[in-house]
Amino acid sequence: RPGRTFEENRCLASWITINGMKCFALLDTGSTTDILSPEFAKIAKTRIFQLSNPVTLQLGTKGSRSKINYGCEADFSLGNEETQVSGRSYFDVANIDRYDLVIGCYFMRKHGIAVDLNTDSIRIKGKRIPTIPVEEEQQELIRRSSK
Repeated sequence: RPGRTFEENRCLASWITINGMKCFALLDTGSTTDILSPEFAKIAKTRIFQLSNPVTLQLGTKGSRSKINYGCEADFSLGNEETQVSGRSYFDVANIDRYDLVIGCYFMRKHGIAVDLNTDSIRIKGKRIPTIPVEEEQQELIRRSSK
């Protein structure tokens, strides 16, 4: 397999506020769910509840399945002073790696968010919003992996 630099391989991440707390979020155009980690859900004081019908979380590889048994609702805010989306949203609560939150297609469509890989930015209702700079994202991922 050819080697790739961090910059070539990186995904787009952004800081999103959940219940007033800064949250490290992955913007995942391949995800059909929005997932908050149990650790962050507790820190942000969300009310976590058990789902009456657990959902199967199917990853992109064969045999890689998990169940989503919990959910929560939380206040969120994404963007900057000029362009922002905010409100209250439902999030699945499940173990995720590296990030506090995974924002999927449903959330992005609902709130007019588009991912622009050419400029490493997102657009909210057509307005460009920078994502976390490469160096800052790399430092955050290293910090989290050393825990």
